[in-house]
Amino acid sequence: MARSKSSKSSPESETPKPTPPPREERPSRAWLKRAHFLARLSRAWDLRFEAMARTGRIGRWYSAVGNEMTTIGSALLLQPNDGLSTVHRDLGAVLATYLDVPRLAPSLFDASERTAWDELRDDPRELVYRLCCQLLGRRDGFTQGVDRSFHYGQILPERGIRHVGMISHLGAMLPVGAGMAMASLLEKRDNVTLGFIGEGATSQGDFHETLNTAGVARLPYVLVVENNQYAFSTPVDEQFACRFLADRAAGYGIHGETIDGTDLFAVHDALTRAYDHARAGRGATLIEAVLPRMRGHAEGDGSYELIPEDVRQAFLAQDPLPKLEAALIERKVIDAARIEAVQTAVVAIVEEALERALACPEPDLSNATRSMYAPGDAANAAEKQHQRDAGRSAKTALWRPDFVSASDGVETTYLDGILRATREEMERDERVVVMGQDVAQFGGAFRATKGLFEKFGRLRVFNTPLQESGTIGMALGLALSGKRAVIEMQFADFVSCGFNQIVNNLAKTFYRWKGAVPVVIRLPYGGGVGAGPFHSQSPEGWFAHTPGLVVVAPSSAADAYGLLKRAIRDDNPVMFLEHRFLYRREKDVLPPNADYTVELGKARVLREGNEAGVTILTWGWCVGESLAAAEELAKEGVQVEVVDLRTLVPLDEETVFASVRKTGKVLIVHEATLTGGFGAELAARVADYCFEQLDGPVRRVAYPDRAAPYNKKLEATLLPDRAKIVDELRRLARY
Repeated sequence: MARSKSSKSSPESETPKPTPPPREERPSRAWLKRAHFLARLSRAWDLRFEAMARTGRIGRWYSAVGNEMTTIGSALLLQPNDGLSTVHRDLGAVLATYLDVPRLAPSLFDASERTAWDELRDDPRELVYRLCCQLLGRRDGFTQGVDRSFHYGQILPERGIRHVGMISHLGAMLPVGAGMAMASLLEKRDNVTLGFIGEGATSQGDFHETLNTAGVARLPYVLVVENNQYAFSTPVDEQFACRFLADRAAGYGIHGETIDGTDLFAVHDALTRAYDHARAGRGATLIEAVLPRMRGHAEGDGSYELIPEDVRQAFLAQDPLPKLEAALIERKVIDAARIEAVQTAVVAIVEEALERALACPEPDLSNATRSMYAPGDAANAAEKQHQRDAGRSAKTALWRPDFVSASDGVETTYLDGILRATREEMERDERVVVMGQDVAQFGGAFRATKGLFEKFGRLRVFNTPLQESGTIGMALGLALSGKRAVIEMQFADFVSCGFNQIVNNLAKTFYRWKGAVPVVIRLPYGGGVGAGPFHSQSPEGWFAHTPGLVVVAPSSAADAYGLLKRAIRDDNPVMFLEHRFLYRREKDVLPPNADYTVELGKARVLREGNEAGVTILTWGWCVGESLAAAEELAKEGVQVEVVDLRTLVPLDEETVFASVRKTGKVLIVHEATLTGGFGAELAARVADYCFEQLDGPVRRVAYPDRAAPYNKKLEATLLPDRAKIVDELRRLARY
């Protein structure tokens, strides 16, 4: 079954290798005994939870029966603080990475068989118990009931563990693993990252983007495809046309190999080669482990019955556990008595942990509303909203920042403020890295990263291939590995290609398992420059709808500078919308040699109104248009208060509601299209919290529900400019 396919574009792959020692000398007897114990433990666990699923005591169970040699053999060769990325059927890899096996089963292992890594690991019985609680959704599980089965992670460098679990989108985890591998590369550590995926997910774009990046960047990444020959119920000949998935590796410039995934010795040999290859700086490996489909997609879903009977019987005959035990008996590593003793021990371990887990209380109900945000500005603002929702009262004073004095500072443009903020944060914190298309030598599509590559080098400022999803997933892996990633999208419109990574991976990681995600995605957005339908959109509404994201849209150079510095320091994913029209037109004065920042979640009153006036709520380019309109209304005796939201999520409701209650009339102005725009959310909140103080309808001026035309004159007819704002202000003032 074993076959190898090396990239012709990698000269190192042609280097002659020393003759390996006889197979009998590798792996060691101690390693084989541990692998056998873990295989029995994984199998006992699976059988117990399969039974519980059949009797309705748990929800779905995704069995790993048949995958044990691949997952255990791969993970058991990892070193402390190597990365691990798992999906449904990787229980064996989790057990191999987490457990001090000799301490878990002292009657079966000598104390001398403990490793240096075992000394770092936590109490194995507590870990087994917590894993049971996780699978049952109980209080002591890793996610305390907010996510299911293996949808969690553990980043515990002091324990030697860097494990990132899955989301249901499967292929989405592949670039995250690449980001973990990239972190090792950037820190010049010899750690590798091991990632697992099923053969079905190799059809997803993230798979191809990840392999491409792994090849280009020569990442220390080993990706194992668990090919059990059926994706849910669809056979592989309806999934892909190539004979072997490993053949795809050559096209990406990495090593590829197909092995018998039921043969622990073949797994050991292939993974040893792959890890040595990666640790030597020679790049990634794609390993296709061919496995029998011994269970359905999920227990009891009926998918297994769709496989022809003769094929099912052939699969069941390939059970890797008796195959391993026969080989170990032949090598005199174990005997029948030890097999029986191991089986007795693992059943007892599972039953003890399960009994404790079943007695564990359900999670506290307050856990459902725990913070979506890591501690910091966003969490503080969200908590204030939560408290206000509970009280639903009260009037608060306007918040007003200190203004920067022109006599104290230097002038900067909006674009230069972004560049300066990035440079200063990179100087302040060596963990900050900048990534994206053309951000290195070229300095970014709009020169917002100009000079950073020359100052900080390619380990901190690096180009990525044209792959928005892969880049964002990598940023998550970097963030979970201790980096603070700043991504530049060439145009905000392109971020739609990475939508899943943002709304399902970045946004939910902290809520699910407390994984901080310090990632900033810079989005050059907006119209007014004649760029047409695919370079002019205002996508803030796409992300404001997703809990866990911070959405920022500065309107001035000072705010672009101060908000970006604060965003980079925040431990949450920040969507940072930069209006391209303002890049070189908007200027401000910044304080020299001062750590000037602007707190996330704080609006700013730019122009005072009065009780007989109107409040404008706005952000981005529309702030300038709104101020101009307010000045025109002032000539007519109407004092308009202009509130620049600056941060849309979390929203500064205190400032917004205080202004609305003062004037009694509200006009919401934004450049995004009207239907479903963030202005609709503002209108709903104002009506909900300020209804009794309103003296007129809540009105909106926004972009019509149209795409942006390329011709500037056509586009100008649609933009929510000062003339349209003035007309609506007059109507509201007369109401």
